[in-house]
Amino acid sequence: MPLKLGPISEQVEIMAELAATAPRSSLLAEAQKMLYTADPAVLRGVLSDRQRRFPWLVAEPVNTFHAVFAAPPPPLNFSVVAADGSFIPPDRHSPFRFYVINTGYAVITYGQYPDAQLDSAGCLYFEDADLYLDPGGRRVPIEGERLGVRMAVEEMCALRRALGLASLPAVALRDGTLILWALQRKDEPEAKQAFLNPFLSCLDEFLRAQVPIASYISYTDSQEVVNALRVSLCRDDPARCDHCSLTIAQQDLCRFLSTMRDRHLFAGVLAEGQRSDLFCSRSAILDEYREHRVRFFYLNVGGEIARIEAPEWVTTNRTMLDLVHSLVYDQCQRSGDYPPYPPVLMEAHEQAVINTAERRVVEQLVEEALARRGMTPLRSAKDRSKRSRGV
Repeated sequence: MPLKLGPISEQVEIMAELAATAPRSSLLAEAQKMLYTADPAVLRGVLSDRQRRFPWLVAEPVNTFHAVFAAPPPPLNFSVVAADGSFIPPDRHSPFRFYVINTGYAVITYGQYPDAQLDSAGCLYFEDADLYLDPGGRRVPIEGERLGVRMAVEEMCALRRALGLASLPAVALRDGTLILWALQRKDEPEAKQAFLNPFLSCLDEFLRAQVPIASYISYTDSQEVVNALRVSLCRDDPARCDHCSLTIAQQDLCRFLSTMRDRHLFAGVLAEGQRSDLFCSRSAILDEYREHRVRFFYLNVGGEIARIEAPEWVTTNRTMLDLVHSLVYDQCQRSGDYPPYPPVLMEAHEQAVINTAERRVVEQLVEEALARRGMTPLRSAKDRSKRSRGV
């Protein structure tokens, strides 16, 4: 039975009407005013209290909430390097378990000797050591979030290799976060052991080369800075909103903050090209990142507020920090899209992406190779029913 669009259409209109009439403007102005009135020192004191538990992930300002910085001009000659990845996941309907990871990179050099180098590398993983983590003989399959983390490691390795093709000064960029959120799960220490060390080893190489690495997050859903303002506003236990002692107006502001994203907060604060001050993420996995603990700032790239993450050693070096700020904004100015997106990341994605036809070719290669050896790969009945036409 196809989707009946009539009721959905009516509900879409109701949703749009509610969004259009929501009392946002005055509360948004109040929230943005808090960037100037909230005291970072007081917040740091609250966050340092080991007895306090917060139901939200809260950012810690390195210096201020409100400072803004204009983009420095880019150097005459420089390179930007990016890597991205795509995968074909294990297919539970297939009698043979395997997955494919394809990593692509782009190295674009600007200035007196412009150049572009693009390439990709794919790998089929089929041995038990690649398919399973094996703590205590439990054979935990590498799929879902674990496969996503495995691909993040491979992307970082590709980025490290591509760095050798760049001209200095250079900035290395990843699409998405530097924080391996999936490794925070306490019930899977084997995943942390398998993936975190090689990821950090790649960051070690960028540190040794003194080449700043950063990640670009478009249309971020993060609320870490907004949550910091909520904690600054709160007089009670943030986990016990039913016992709130704030005034009605303050409660309205707190509820409004709970619906906001950091990008909304900084949209009216940052002019194009400007970045915010630095913030520390307090994600639990970062306790194991050593000197690579992640900090972030927000950047108005023109039409969008992007979140830029970088290791601590990048953000404490003003030359590196300015280079990241300058070259990321420069990339967005070179974009032909609106809102803009860094061309080097677009090119890396184009190298990495695996399209539907290529996925089918991989399946055929597997089936043909097995057939030549007298093995008939019989897929599940459910899968066959989906592939065949119904009556």
